[in-house]
Amino acid sequence: MEYNDFLKASEQLFFSSEFKEIKAKLEFCEPNVWQILNISRKETLVSQFLAWLLNPQRQHNFGDRFLKSFMIEALKTDQGRQVTSLSPVEFAVMDLSSAEVNTEKWLEKRRCDIIVNSQMCGFLCIIENKVGASEGNEQTKYYYEHSFSKFPCIAYPKRIYIYLSPYGVLPESEYFIALSYQTILDILKEFQDDDRTTETERFLLRQFQENLRRSIVMDRKTLDLAQAIYETYGSIIDFIYENAEKPNIEDPDAVWDGKSWFFNIGEVGPSPYSWDDCLTYSFICAGGGKRYRQIMQNFEQDDIIYAYISGSGYVGVGTVVKLAVPFREATLEDEKTRLVDLRQTGKLAGSYNDSSDDDKADWIVLVKWEKAVEKDQSVRLSPVVPSTASRIYDHRKEFIAKVRLGLGLSS
Repeated sequence: MEYNDFLKASEQLFFSSEFKEIKAKLEFCEPNVWQILNISRKETLVSQFLAWLLNPQRQHNFGDRFLKSFMIEALKTDQGRQVTSLSPVEFAVMDLSSAEVNTEKWLEKRRCDIIVNSQMCGFLCIIENKVGASEGNEQTKYYYEHSFSKFPCIAYPKRIYIYLSPYGVLPESEYFIALSYQTILDILKEFQDDDRTTETERFLLRQFQENLRRSIVMDRKTLDLAQAIYETYGSIIDFIYENAEKPNIEDPDAVWDGKSWFFNIGEVGPSPYSWDDCLTYSFICAGGGKRYRQIMQNFEQDDIIYAYISGSGYVGVGTVVKLAVPFREATLEDEKTRLVDLRQTGKLAGSYNDSSDDDKADWIVLVKWEKAVEKDQSVRLSPVVPSTASRIYDHRKEFIAKVRLGLGLSS
């Protein structure tokens, strides 16, 4: 790239509104001790602080409330209801004031990040915490199998296994409930707003919360903003990265086939979409902002969509058959059946915005599913990215082959 071309492109990036927005989101509003001590992503220290919050016997005013809030969020998930008979209500009324919380505790030949147990309640929870690393070879399976020797089922019949990661990555063991650090952020906010929380505790919670946001987990809007910036300024970003970090090295895997996309259905938040709708009526949906409109308008005819549901896995592979239109204008492939009519007659389970403002409306892309399954039949593999949509590059070929094979398709 010639100097003048590079200068012009970098100025466009540096002075763009998107770059200013994400820069503001990444700045700390106050000095942060996790950053100052360079421990922002130290997994053992993050686990220790989390264990302090969970421990009802430590020096804070939370009692067992933080512990209960965290466990209840796990039990409320679809997987939580499947792998344990313990209901959120039953857990809420348990007395866990004497519960023990330990970090780095051995189970046979491996150490668990956090173990919570209460002999009085017959309760056990094993938490595997991942900040940056991926799961070790059959790690969660090992913990589950060996937990019964140290904590026999007769003494601890009430058991919860949690796999905590930045974006709710699915563990190998089906008995571990996948939770994202967004759950922790939500609980932290709840306790910051609680009148019983002292100013010192608010400071500690705020410092931990800000560190999680900046160093471990970004909210989806920030991730989608980053994705939008890369879509627009990817060439200059790649040039800067390659020449600053890997001079004179070409990456043959950074190739896109021009059609393969990862897409998160979005069954989260206060106004979730519905995979049942997408499966039944053959569409995908995103919206509620200019960025999401752009995401949907990126899809071209014959693009391939790999549909994913957070906390479940991959549920479908399909081909784009009709380009993005606002929800208010969307019809099925017969061009007669309108989605707004289906919603009015109660045939759609999800929430969809039919605003006349294109930047606020939800957008619909019709997809012909090559193979699509119910959530309980999903392929339990990790998302390509934690954001709404992303191109799938060539280095993901083996991974995508696993997705297709899991859905019963040829690679």
